[in-house]
Amino acid sequence: MRFEAPTTVSAAVKLLAGNLCNASPAADSVPALVAAGASAVIAGLRGKRTVPVETVATGPGKTSLKKGEMVEAILLPKRPPRSGDAYLRFIPRSEMDIAVVGVGVSMTLDAKGICTAARVALGAVAERVILVPDAAKALIGTTVDADALERLAAAASAACRPIDDKRGTKEFRIKVAGVLARRAAETALKRARGM
Repeated sequence: MRFEAPTTVSAAVKLLAGNLCNASPAADSVPALVAAGASAVIAGLRGKRTVPVETVATGPGKTSLKKGEMVEAILLPKRPPRSGDAYLRFIPRSEMDIAVVGVGVSMTLDAKGICTAARVALGAVAERVILVPDAAKALIGTTVDADALERLAAAASAACRPIDDKRGTKEFRIKVAGVLARRAAETALKRARGM
């Protein structure tokens, strides 16, 4: 099966909203959306409301949507200058295309290269995609050097609450979360620097 990118904004929103509302802890686009600070516009019989993307899924296959509600739009905040984002995942390619661990990182640098804002989200390591404030704190106020990346990796691993399944053990997922968080942060840093 070949993946084809959506050809319209409407198709892209349907793809993202469907992935979000499926409420899989391993959903690929959700950690990236959470890290980017995205919001979901929820429409229903009683009107519309806008909520952070991380509040839509409440558990595997469960959402905070009320009866008759649907995701109408996904809103991404305007990116400040010197910002970068990255999403990485580890999959058992020989078996299935479902993330064992997914990590989204978003960061903004000031003119001197100091990280002034960051968000880190993990997928497939808890009952739903989780935002990890301690991982972000490891980056903020630093030049995203080796020490900051080590603290980020440790915080990402510490936040994990995975299960054992055929795709990976708890221990493996915890280790991979830290490794991927570091790699995603390095990629986001390069993008923030314009590289």
